[in-house]
Amino acid sequence: MISLFIDTSLSDVFISLLKDERVLSTIHNNIPGEHSIYVTKYIEDILKSNNILPKQVNEIVVVNGPGSFTGIRIGVTIAKMFAYILKIRIVAITSLKARVIGKNGEYLLSTINAKHNNYYVGLYDKNYNNILEEFLPKNEVDNIIKKYNPLVITEEENYDIEEIIKYTKRLESINPHVVNPIYLKLPEAMEKNDKRN
Repeated sequence: MISLFIDTSLSDVFISLLKDERVLSTIHNNIPGEHSIYVTKYIEDILKSNNILPKQVNEIVVVNGPGSFTGIRIGVTIAKMFAYILKIRIVAITSLKARVIGKNGEYLLSTINAKHNNYYVGLYDKNYNNILEEFLPKNEVDNIIKKYNPLVITEEENYDIEEIIKYTKRLESINPHVVNPIYLKLPEAMEKNDKRN
């Protein structure tokens, strides 16, 4: 089973290729604002360097947000097209949940700094079940920490790719057309536009 993991949700891009849940290789680069230039090239490079043809890929696991508005759209669109053309399994996982997979604790709190003292926040139990995934100000994040005393994982923590792939095996494959970005909060320009309408 060949799995392709794609995450373009932040300025760091992760492309991992796995065989039978073991990582063959990973491309991890910080390319702020240049996802559209490099992501398809990285996928092509990682397949070529492992002598794997695109048609040999069996599944795609894509991170569908939250994070960078443009970055998420690029990764999700590429993953959808790849899965649709090859007619292969595709599953999506949020950037918040992906970071807690492989970690241990009664409660796990994943945070991504959204600037201006706001955070994208995911709170999960020890079995990775969702308690909440929201956009919150810091004081509300502090309240969650006081209430649950969770293990806190920030966006600086790297993914445990092999554990993520094992976890996503439990998820049902979805129609590529219904894989959509999860923003939790619209960009300011879009929010202003909504208020005008």
